[in-house]
Amino acid sequence: MKAPRLANKFDLPILVEMMRGYAQQSLIAALADEKMHDERHVENLLLSLILGRGFVLIDEGGRGMLAAMVTPNFWCPEVMELKEIAWWVKPEFRKGSVGGRLFLEFDKIAKAYLAQNRVQVVCLSLLSSSEINSLPGYRQIESTFVRN
Repeated sequence: MKAPRLANKFDLPILVEMMRGYAQQSLIAALADEKMHDERHVENLLLSLILGRGFVLIDEGGRGMLAAMVTPNFWCPEVMELKEIAWWVKPEFRKGSVGGRLFLEFDKIAKAYLAQNRVQVVCLSLLSSSEINSLPGYRQIESTFVRN
């Protein structure tokens, strides 16, 4: 199988579809409500990542994606962070290697960003429903709690 590749503007329809699936399976009730979805906002955000604000990886078969954004740290704006904002694999492919290959490609890019001093911190999140409980080379520093 091929490694995931960087997404481009022509991938936007499939990426928006995956983001819709990501939102619908969220444990946050408002995100699962399709009436709350703003497709134009999602397209604009994804396009900004594709154009350099970060990056979006897509599996060649359109089975999964991982989007990441470069952003200043809240407390120390001179410290730049690479933050994963969406890591999605279509449910029927979750028992395979799609998610792992997306992570490996993300990690390769993250290491390059760190080496180039483009970012000083790399952050990934895992949903509580994920079967993954750790990521090689990363340590857990926080948990997120949600009230709907």
